[in-house]
Amino acid sequence: MLQKILLLFLVLLVQQGFAQQPDSRKYKVTGTVKGAWGERLEGAYVVFSQDKTALSDKQGRFSISLSKGSYEVTCQFIGMAPFKETITVTEDKDIVLTLVPRNFDLKVVEVTARPTTGVNSTNMGSSYIDQKLMTRMPKLMGEADVIRTVSTLPGVVNAGEGTSGFFVRGGSADQNLVLMDDAPLFNSNHLFGFFSVYNPDILKSFTLHRSGISARYGSRISSILDVSLRDGNEDKMQYEIGLSPITAKFSMDGPISEKLTMLVGVRGAYPNYIMKLFPSRNIKNSSGHFYDGNLKLKYKLDEKNSVSFSGYHSGDGFKFPNDTTYQWTNTLGTLKWNHLFSNDFTGTATVVKSIYKNKVEGISTGEEFELKSGIDLSQFKVDFGYFGKENHQVDFGGEVSLYAIEPGDLVPYGTSSLNRRTLQDDKGVESVAFINDEFKLNDKFSVSVGLRYSHFAKIGPSVTYVYAEGQPRSDLNIVDTLYYSSGNVVQTYQGLEPRASVKYSLSDASSFKVGYSRTRQYIQLISNTAAITPVDVWKLSNKHIEPQVSDQVSVGYFFMEPESMYEYSWEVYYKKLYNQVDYKDGATILLNPSLESDLLFGDGYAYGSEWLVKKNLGRMRGWVSFTYSRSLRKIAGATKAETINDGEYYPSNFDKPLNLNVFVDYHLWPNWKVSGNFTYTTGRPVTAADSWYWYQGQIYSNYAGRNQQRMPDYHRLDLSLNREIIKTDKAEYSGSLSVYNVYGRKNAYSMLYQHYYGESPSAYKLSVLGAPVPSINFNVKF
Repeated sequence: MLQKILLLFLVLLVQQGFAQQPDSRKYKVTGTVKGAWGERLEGAYVVFSQDKTALSDKQGRFSISLSKGSYEVTCQFIGMAPFKETITVTEDKDIVLTLVPRNFDLKVVEVTARPTTGVNSTNMGSSYIDQKLMTRMPKLMGEADVIRTVSTLPGVVNAGEGTSGFFVRGGSADQNLVLMDDAPLFNSNHLFGFFSVYNPDILKSFTLHRSGISARYGSRISSILDVSLRDGNEDKMQYEIGLSPITAKFSMDGPISEKLTMLVGVRGAYPNYIMKLFPSRNIKNSSGHFYDGNLKLKYKLDEKNSVSFSGYHSGDGFKFPNDTTYQWTNTLGTLKWNHLFSNDFTGTATVVKSIYKNKVEGISTGEEFELKSGIDLSQFKVDFGYFGKENHQVDFGGEVSLYAIEPGDLVPYGTSSLNRRTLQDDKGVESVAFINDEFKLNDKFSVSVGLRYSHFAKIGPSVTYVYAEGQPRSDLNIVDTLYYSSGNVVQTYQGLEPRASVKYSLSDASSFKVGYSRTRQYIQLISNTAAITPVDVWKLSNKHIEPQVSDQVSVGYFFMEPESMYEYSWEVYYKKLYNQVDYKDGATILLNPSLESDLLFGDGYAYGSEWLVKKNLGRMRGWVSFTYSRSLRKIAGATKAETINDGEYYPSNFDKPLNLNVFVDYHLWPNWKVSGNFTYTTGRPVTAADSWYWYQGQIYSNYAGRNQQRMPDYHRLDLSLNREIIKTDKAEYSGSLSVYNVYGRKNAYSMLYQHYYGESPSAYKLSVLGAPVPSINFNVKF
């Protein structure tokens, strides 16, 4: 009997123990973060009861493993009101978090590189800017601009007014991959760089990646500028009209049916009457124009499938009096299919087409000609995201890109004495495979590890010259010519591109990060100017031009106040650069069939320290960014003719050691704000003569070395008065008054030397905008 009682007691004890044991099973919670108009939001920060976190991917998806129980879910995203909701987890579930725009009376500066993710993610050197912030920054000629806004970020500078392109961490303009809805752009400017190709009224956001780049991205060695257009409104059709001194814009977006949405934006420019106001006769008698248009369609097939199309076309024209006309066009198309295989597995297939065409026409009597060039890119890629493993977010995929470059076709006409010259097309194929895993080791450590493999094949038809060994490359030293028929492989290059970054959380408000990345670039812009111009030549790697390679190491400290009032970051980096391109003195770039004979190749390095302090809340908001950096090159060839600066390091064309940007946005009273932006940079390096001498009645220049002098330092102040949206029953109105270059600084763009008989040569500096430029813009949305 006693044994039975003891056995019964033991059974009851065990049962009681099991009854009191908590449910230790984990349930998977997946979800999608969307905006109020249905667009999926990448980089949204999702927190479950303050201790479990997740970050949405490019498709707005996230996944997390949770124990049984109730959780308070909060979600934050730039420009959106904070989201809060309580969910109960008793099984695997999929949720949708829909965020709405922040109330206009309460909205903060939607800046900053995703306020919470800067501290909590493994991302380094990435800056995210919302479209609403960009439209409040001071404008040039009434037009908000992506490239000018990017130039206010740490580690980024431009070449000056009226120039295209920007330089990131000591790299050249062609070392930046510039995207519009995943389609690469080969010329991102209008009117020689006064404006960019992006219509600000239809943008959603843009992100600049300078370091810590995911293995998903590649093809350039300095940065990735990823610009996204917003999707069409799913609720109602809306229209917007914008006017500025030289541009007029119209956009519309909304639902066509329950499953189909549309976004359309068109823009045109009429700058000729403004040009008549300039004192320079050349500018006064010049003319220019541009137009562009966007179309975006998104069709929801079912709950797991959607198809979208994004198209763009633009045209530019500029004419100098009695001399030369320039015309160029951009045509882009992106067709994308998104599929949800399961709550843990997403996929995207994308087809991309990007065509850039350029035409230069000479109209001087006896020198009439047309010079055509361009580049045609066809691309197919697949991207997958997998969340099936706890605390892991795995991205993998691949892409194939076909390049076809028309380097130049000169066609004389009229009374021209020129001869027709046509260079052979330049073709190549780039293939890529990648995988990237971002995961948490514990509450302190998070790691992102990726590997990208790229392969490039230069294909025929092609003519390759063989040069005499031990002699400088030149037309006189060609000893053989190799001919490759269409489709034959001329040269191949390949390599691995490892990526890694580690985040260590010092506290809930601060973290320390370390990152490394290797990148390869198989296409380069051959230009002997600091800025991109219409006559520059894109060139693929071949037997004589090896791909550019960069190894970058970066270390950073990131801090944000718990209430998000203040934010601070400090990042230092070092980049080693291989196979960098420079030019012989007097190099011939245009229509040169043996272009490599005028090119020089070497290595370089760049390093710098970037500071950023931001205020995100309160009546006055803004940021201060400061960068100290250096960018150096070394060209030490086998002969003196193939050596620059005696084989010693010299500053690159993009070396601007000091870069300061201050942006302030002050709330004067309801719906009125005043903003200001101050920029200071060290003058860019130039090669100038340090002395002159006479020989047999001629003046000759003596050069001490490449890039040993500098232009005057650049600084500028811009101010803007912004009237936020005024709502009526039928429409919303907004506008701004801006003054660019308030104190009329004559910033030098280039230096010229004038020689007079019997006198020393005199130096002159050319400034593009040497006076204050006021402008006004007005927008109506209905």
